[in-house]
Amino acid sequence: MGFRELERYESQKAAYDNYKAWKALSPDAKKALYDAIPNIKTSRAKPIHDQGFIIPFNATGTIVTYFESSKLLNATQGSTAWADVCNALRTALAARFFATAAGTTPVIIKNPKYKFAKLSFTKKENFVDRTSRITKRGYKKPSSDTVSMPFGGKDMTDDFDTAVKDIKTKTGGAVAWVNASTSTVKQSYKFTPEGI
Repeated sequence: MGFRELERYESQKAAYDNYKAWKALSPDAKKALYDAIPNIKTSRAKPIHDQGFIIPFNATGTIVTYFESSKLLNATQGSTAWADVCNALRTALAARFFATAAGTTPVIIKNPKYKFAKLSFTKKENFVDRTSRITKRGYKKPSSDTVSMPFGGKDMTDDFDTAVKDIKTKTGGAVAWVNASTSTVKQSYKFTPEGI
C-alpha cells in the first residue's frame, strides 16, 4: 500500500466506520433514520390519477382497441409542489390518452400487468445542505420531482417512433420542457417503450 492510499484511508476512516455502524442496524432502525430526513415524506410527488383508455401501438384491425389504465394524470393537481410537472406532462401527451373509449363497439382490454409506453418529466431545483444518515458527511441534495404517465397512439395506425418524434417537437412537448430549464432549475425527460 502506497502513501497516498494510507492518507486516503485516514481521511475516509470516519465515514467508513459510520457506514459499518449503519449496516449493522436493524431494518426498523434504518427506516427511522430515513423517515427523519427533513421533508422526505412530503416532498415526493404524489399525483392525482384518473381512469382512462390508451390505444396500443401498431394495433391491427378495423375495430378500435383500447387498454384500460388507472394512471392517467388528473387535469387538476391543485397547488402541490409537483403540480407544474404533472400539468406539463399531461399537456405533452395530449391526444395520446382518452377519457372515454370512442368508436363503434370498441374493444376494451383490462390487463393491469400490461406495460404501457411511458414518458417521465423530472424537475430538479433548490439544492440544500444535508448530512448523510449513513456516513454522517455533508452533501448537497436537490429538490427533485419525477412524474410518469402512460401513453399510446392517436389512432390504430400510430407507432412508437412517430409518437416520440411528435411529443418531442410539439408546442409544449418534451423538448420545450427541457428548454425551460434555468441556471438553478434542471428539467429533463425520459421515454420508455411498451413492454419495458
